[in-house]
Amino acid sequence: MLPALMAAEILAPAPAVAECYDPPSAYVIWAKCNFARKNFEGANLKGAVLEDAVLHHSKLKGANLEKADLRGADLSNADMSGVNLKNTKLMKAILTNTNLAGADLSGADLTGANLERANLTGAKIDGAKFGAVRMSGAMWTDGKTKCKGGSVGECKR
Repeated sequence: MLPALMAAEILAPAPAVAECYDPPSAYVIWAKCNFARKNFEGANLKGAVLEDAVLHHSKLKGANLEKADLRGADLSNADMSGVNLKNTKLMKAILTNTNLAGADLSGADLTGANLERANLTGAKIDGAKFGAVRMSGAMWTDGKTKCKGGSVGECKR
């Protein structure tokens, strides 16, 4: 019975209380921490709480951030290529000039986020919420379309 409950995520692991200097791990709570210019390439941060964290200019290439909470996080100028962001909370996140090429944003909530000049080439966006997202100058998923100025909630061509 226990394996069935875990498979149904009824007994999902609880977030681990952590200090900002603790090593990365799944379900860690790092809210309001400053990780500017840090290297988290390939890290497993599934379910991590990084609300309002500062991660600008960081390397997150290939990291697993599935179901993470990145509300209000500053991810500007970060390398997030190939990142797993399935079902991630990115409301009001700052993703300006961020490389999201090949990222999986399926089911992610980006409501109110700033994606200006971000690179979304090859990103998966099935079921992602783009309400009130600023997209001016973003490179769209096709890798050819640059969103026109004033693009909000959708990429205007």
